[in-house]
This record gives sequence, C-alpha cells and structure tokens, in this order.
Amino acid sequence: MKWAPVLLSSLFLSPSCGQPGQPDHRPDAARPVVQFTDIAPSAGITFRHTNGKSGRYYFLETVASGGGFIDYDGDGDLDVYLLNGAAIPGFVPDQPLSSILYRNDGDGSFTDVTVQAGVDNAGGYGMGLAVADYDNDGDDDLFVTNYGANILYRNQGDGTFRDVTARANLTVPRNPTFSTSAAFLDYDRDGHLDLYVCAYVEFDFEANRRCSRDGIQSYCGPDIYEGAADLLYRNNGDGSFTDVSAEAGIANPDGKGLGVVGGDYDGDGWTDIFVANDLTPDFLYRNNGDGTFTDMALLAGVAYGEDGVARAGMGVDMGDYDRNGSPDIYVTNFSLEPNSLHRNNGNSTFTETTFGAGVGNPTLLFLGFGTAFKDFDHDGWLDIFAANGHVIDNISLFDPTITYAQTNQLFRNEGDGVFTDVSPEAGPSFQVERVHRGAAFGDVDNDGDIDVLVTTVNDVPLLLRNDGINGRGAGGAAGVTGTGEGGGSDGSDGAGGSDGGSDGAGQPGPASLLVATEGVRSNRNGIGARVTVITDAVRQSREIRSAYSYLAANDLRAHFGLGAHAGADSIIVDWPSGGRDIATGVEGGQLVTIREGAGIVSRTPFLRR
Repeated sequence: MKWAPVLLSSLFLSPSCGQPGQPDHRPDAARPVVQFTDIAPSAGITFRHTNGKSGRYYFLETVASGGGFIDYDGDGDLDVYLLNGAAIPGFVPDQPLSSILYRNDGDGSFTDVTVQAGVDNAGGYGMGLAVADYDNDGDDDLFVTNYGANILYRNQGDGTFRDVTARANLTVPRNPTFSTSAAFLDYDRDGHLDLYVCAYVEFDFEANRRCSRDGIQSYCGPDIYEGAADLLYRNNGDGSFTDVSAEAGIANPDGKGLGVVGGDYDGDGWTDIFVANDLTPDFLYRNNGDGTFTDMALLAGVAYGEDGVARAGMGVDMGDYDRNGSPDIYVTNFSLEPNSLHRNNGNSTFTETTFGAGVGNPTLLFLGFGTAFKDFDHDGWLDIFAANGHVIDNISLFDPTITYAQTNQLFRNEGDGVFTDVSPEAGPSFQVERVHRGAAFGDVDNDGDIDVLVTTVNDVPLLLRNDGINGRGAGGAAGVTGTGEGGGSDGSDGAGGSDGGSDGAGQPGPASLLVATEGVRSNRNGIGARVTVITDAVRQSREIRSAYSYLAANDLRAHFGLGAHAGADSIIVDWPSGGRDIATGVEGGQLVTIREGAGIVSRTPFLRR
C-alpha cells in the first residue's frame, strides 16, 4: 500500500485519458446491464466483522478479513464461510469473536452451523481461506489463514471438521506469521493438492510503529516493515505436507504477498503461480516441471506497472478476456494507481493494456481488493468485478478526493479489448459505500449465473445475487429437462432441446453452462484442469481453481456464458494427468459433471427462480 504523502504526487494519466475516476467509455443505453441484489439480510446472514480497532493503529487492522464458498456438506449448494478478527492489545470484545460457517439451505436462506461443524477459528485473527479436497476423499476441506497460526480443518464427511494442522505438518515456522491468501494447487501433478500460502510482513504488536501525517496519527504503510517469505507445502499423499519453500525457489523475503492465483500462463501444462505483492514487484513463478520455480515477472512484463514502478497489489485473477487462448492477469492496486490489466501475448510475455482497455481512469480514486474475471451477463466475454475500500480510515483528511468507504465496480467486456464501467447501472448495491475487502464468486442459487460474496471491515457482508440482464432470474436455463448419467470421453450429451434460454420472467436471455470436474488420476477436484467450451468458431477456456481474488475461496465449477448459442458443440477437459475427455452436443442451462476417463456422468438443470 502506498500512502498519501507519496501518492499525492504520483497521479499519472495517459495522454488520451480523461479525468481520474471518470469512465473512459459510457455504457450503451440500448444494451441492458446485468442487475445485482444484495440478499444477505433476507438470507439470514447477520455476521458483522470486527477488526479490533482501538485507536492504536495496529497495522494488521487494515487488510482483514476475507471469506468464501465451500460446499461442506456435499449437497450441491455453496455454503458461506466468513473470517473474523480477535482480541488484540487494546481491544477486548464483549464476547469471544468467531468466524462463521453458514449452511446454504437451498431455498434462499442460510443457517449458522459454526458450532456444530467445529470451525470457529477460536482465538484466531482471521485473514483468508483456501478450499479443496486435499486428501481426495470426496469432500472439501478448509484451510484458514490467520495472523498467528494457521488451521487446516479436515472435513469428516458428516457435517463436522477436525483440526489436523499439527498432524499435517502445517504449523507455521514462526508464530506469529502474517499469512494472507492461500491456494491449493497440484504443482507437481502427482494427483495430490499442494498448498501455497502468502505471507505479508514481519509484524508484531510490541514493535508496532507510530506514523502520522501533518501531525495526525494514521496507519503506517507496508514499507515500514520487512517483507516475509511465502510458503509452499508439498502434499505427501498420506495426510501430511512438507515445507518445500526453499528448495522450490519461492522463499523470497522481499515479497509482501496479499493475493495469489495459480494458472498455466505459458501453456506448457504445468501450474504457474502469480503473487500480488504490496509495494514490491509482483511475482510470476514459472513452474519448471521439476519441483522448482523461476520468477519470470520482470522478463514477462508483469513485475511493475508500465511506468516502471512497483504497485501496491492486493487481489488478482487470471482469465482469457480477449479469447486468444492464453490467460491474462488482472491485479487490484492502491488508490491513485490504476488496477493492472496484463494481456497475455501468447509467447510467455504480457503487455499492460490498462488504460487502452478502459480500466485505468475509473479505478484511480479507488483502492481495490477482491476481484475476478467472470462472464456475468453470459455474452461469452469475461467481465471484471472489483471490491473497493481504503485502508486509511482518515484518508479524506489528507486527500479530499478519496474516501475510506467506497463503492464496488463492475466492468463489462465489450468484446473488442475494451471494458465499460457499468457499475452505476448494475443495481442499488453498487451505490453502497462500505470498506470492502474480500470477494468470492460462485453460483449460490444454482440458477446458472455468478453471484458475489463481498466482505467488509467492521460491517456486514454483501451477498450479491445476479438477477441477469432482464431482472430476477438470469438467462441460464435452456429448456433442459431430466437428469441422469450419459455421455463419455467423446460422447454426445443427449440432453433435451432448447429455445435459447429465458429468464425467470419469461424474457429471452443468454444460456450458460457450469462444468464440474472429478479427477481420478488427477486430484479429485480437478484443480488445474483446463476446460474448453466450443460453440461454432468461438473457443472459451477456463482453468479449474478455487483460489484467486483476495483472501477468498471460490466456486470450483467452471462457468461459461454461451451468448447467442443454446449449447456447446463440444466441451474439452485437459486434465493435469495429461489425459483428455471430450463431450459433444451439450445443451446449455445445466450443470454437467465430467469424470476423468468417463466423460459426462451427471447433468442437473439450473433452477428457475
């Protein structure tokens, strides 16, 4: 994070750009904008975050906390887990604070099951989480990052979890460790999910620094503290992990990691790792295929901004926004810095297209955290969401153009390399100013579109239901009826006919597909698999992952908007093991599960709302 005295002189504009904070492109009035509704209050999500603020300005108060999705009970509905703070010097809560697990009841409501499930993260100052089936037993487990010690909760398969941190050898090397985002990924392709954990800075309460501007006390920046080396744990396949950070080449103490995403940026079949660092160059670790990584960020053109200065990276995602077959990178940054959009050139290098793509000026007065590439309107092009909120609670005293509480942003992909800020037209929830942090993405109501969970500081979360471009009921369904098994490694879907899809009000709407993967030789979740959906001449690709954004865990199912098409000519899954499955003639409006070596094994039509 950069701070006011530096930033006030750092504002820069492209010669062709307008004023900071203003959209480069106005929304096309003739084209409807996808609508979102915050359903958290009506759904029974009453959690309120606490960061322990007491006026002592402890540095860790600025970046917490995250949250995300996990289908902990395996019923097909995404449940919600939210991280909370803890008692810290100068702050003693009236009652012990707890992180919260809400069970999705499948009817639009959620129930607090934290105590029954045993995942309260008692005494932990919660930061983020990672979700995956690390032991390949068929249910998703939960890894919680804290300031202090991290926790691995193993899913027992009966609605409860067990703390297996010590048995799994995931005890932090030093306590406290300031862990932030984490990612399960299979970097060595042995079928067992490994774990990458970002570490932020070396901080402890006794050494908390006092910082002020113009005689007014405020939060210090990360430049005051030494960086901390990230951690990489190799899964041994027996329920335990081994710290291989040093031998793998990722134990770089110069980083100040906040966001992480795994993906194959160079197309060689091995999962690479991008880390968004705060005020230090970002990392792009190329997987060498032999258990080691090489930081290629500088040579690839993603270590710094296009002005040659390291930005204050927070959240990150990979996605092929221009559909050239190679994943691009989006990073959220500090205020008076643009968020960074790096276009993958297809030759292991990137070109920053931030201002030319229209996401430069509109982000300058915001401080971004959670983010993702998602096709929210099902037109076949990946849009961008950014959760915003400042870290300096009195920032307006130093810069009246910037606020502490901020609105979130939605950028629509116009399909020509340019994005339009459509936030003002996306519904009342995009006019709400809060101090937002994490953002998690998934289809919480199984209607075929992407909803968004957004966490906040000292406030309640938002659960933004995607109501589609025509109001309630996104255009996901495409007339599919019935369920059952079928298809194969190269077989036809055999699903029913389609009328192109409709929304819940009976208005025409674009169709979509959700694809779940089930590994056999590969890891059970299929994390790292590349899913390609082909419709006529259009190819869309996604990688299966849960970890991206900021302090978040996301839906493991790959989502595809089909635009004008009612279905997909084919779905291709390239597995981490090297195998491939192909299904042909797949109708939209449904979730299909593809098992490694067997093809489509189940189909579930989207729910009509």
